[in-house]
Amino acid sequence: MLKTFYRLMLFTGDRRHLLALGVACAVGVTLAGITIPWLVKEGIDRAFPPDGPRDPDLLWPLAWGILGLALVRFLFGFGRRYATNLLGHVVEYRLREALFERMLRLHHGFYDRTSTGELVSRATNDLRVVRFFVGWGMFQLFISLLTLAVVSAVLLYLNWLLALIVLSPMPLLALAAWRFASKVHPIFRSVQQKLADLTTAVQENVSGIRVVKSFSREPFEKGQFGDRAEGVLNETMAARGLRAFYIPGMSFLPATSIALLILFGGRAVVEGNLTVGEFALFQLYLMQLVWPMQGFGMVIDQGQRALAACERVFEILDEMPEVAPPEEGAKPFPRGESGAPGVEFRDVRFSYDADGPGGQPVLRGVSLAVEPGEAVAVVGATGSGKSALLALISRFYDPDEGAVRVGGTDVREMDLEDLRRNVGFVPQETFLFSATVWENITFGKPDATREEVEEAAKVAGIHEQILRFPEGYDTQVGEWGITLSGGQKQRVAIARALVKDPEILLLDDATSSVDAETEKSIQEALRGTLKASSGRTTLIVAHRLSTILLADRVVVLDGGRVVESGTHEELLSRPGGHYRAMYGDDEGSPEKVPA
Repeated sequence: MLKTFYRLMLFTGDRRHLLALGVACAVGVTLAGITIPWLVKEGIDRAFPPDGPRDPDLLWPLAWGILGLALVRFLFGFGRRYATNLLGHVVEYRLREALFERMLRLHHGFYDRTSTGELVSRATNDLRVVRFFVGWGMFQLFISLLTLAVVSAVLLYLNWLLALIVLSPMPLLALAAWRFASKVHPIFRSVQQKLADLTTAVQENVSGIRVVKSFSREPFEKGQFGDRAEGVLNETMAARGLRAFYIPGMSFLPATSIALLILFGGRAVVEGNLTVGEFALFQLYLMQLVWPMQGFGMVIDQGQRALAACERVFEILDEMPEVAPPEEGAKPFPRGESGAPGVEFRDVRFSYDADGPGGQPVLRGVSLAVEPGEAVAVVGATGSGKSALLALISRFYDPDEGAVRVGGTDVREMDLEDLRRNVGFVPQETFLFSATVWENITFGKPDATREEVEEAAKVAGIHEQILRFPEGYDTQVGEWGITLSGGQKQRVAIARALVKDPEILLLDDATSSVDAETEKSIQEALRGTLKASSGRTTLIVAHRLSTILLADRVVVLDGGRVVESGTHEELLSRPGGHYRAMYGDDEGSPEKVPA
């Protein structure tokens, strides 16, 4: 817990003066509040002296002193609240910034096993809990402990025997607080996890609302959401049940101290061992301990929630990316003699979850050389490892064994940003941001000129359609590009990859969502860019023969291994070959032969 608190304080950074100001003001508020009852004691003893004349004029300085201390307490209270609330928001902001930065740096494998809703919950719900603790709970704990220490010291100074009697219930309060903390912490951690599950359910249903409605699954999803919401309710009520028992119990103990004061302190006054002012001071101080004791329970409650939230946030911050740039001596992206470098796979073995229970290899000893400027089509049955092969080039993952080399250099030795800057990738599942068409196309090259953007759009076969949009390239495409058709989104994604003018182009079944006519227009535009003369090395994952025919060579994967390699004609001429079995019947189709 102390380690978590220390790490949390590191996020105060250059705002640590707010922490110091908050502590100083908290001390001022506490001491001013404790001094006022002492002046009340002096006033009572002067108004009702045990012997001697009464002098009302002596009360004026005490009254002015009380008003002055009240004003000081107000000023310190203002400073404390301003500093601590600002500090809480600063820590929340910096934690959220660090969390988002870490999310951007984490590898693809992390997102394969972590839901979006889980991450959103940690970046929102958990950080709000942390901010409230830093801005209120942490300083309230300090004030409670300081009040308890100073008040106890003053009471022991006045009458140590009576002080020991009236403060005797306090150890029971500490025990109750410790038991409450030990019981409520796992519950609050479970609450935070169930809130994340609830956020995941909302995110998935909103994103997939068309699928939900098309299959009439609203009642089922409502039931699933209700079960998760009920889980949050049950865990929260379990925590509230503990609070309902322990926090009133913590409030009961100070009342016990007051009862002991009435019994023993009143006897001392009667016997003349205690003045009326001192008796009043004991009572006022004990009343001052009531809120710290109640607040102590609330702070323990809030602190346990914040601790659980911090642990969940630090889990992400402590996550180390499996794919990371070289610590030192990173090599630049290599350039081949003809422009684009070649790509080579050397005995590559890869699985998406190498250490997990389902870590079956996707690629099994793949060795493949793609010459500089060559266009290679990668074909094979579903699950044969085609997409994995392309993902290794951009270092979305690293191979379990073997090496992937670009221009003779292992990609693990390259500057990661430089590598990806020179690789254009069009994934099978198209994602567009909720932005304009222009912003989506220029995402990888924000400083692209108008001519570059339009040329990329023409190559992708989308330029003419963009011009017919209401605002042309400035048209908003909506979340996930929802206002565009599947084919339009895929062509925008192709333009996004081409506008970078990458040295290596990776097309992962990039024309799967377009109709035959659109596919033909894209292929016609792409044909020139995929030839060796264009100076670009290209790998195409494809299923349609018309797309395969754009490549110079075809590589066939089966079961994670390269089983055939050659030109389209060479592979068709091999009796009993995998490629002939897949595409031999399509040879005579007019739509499948090159133009």
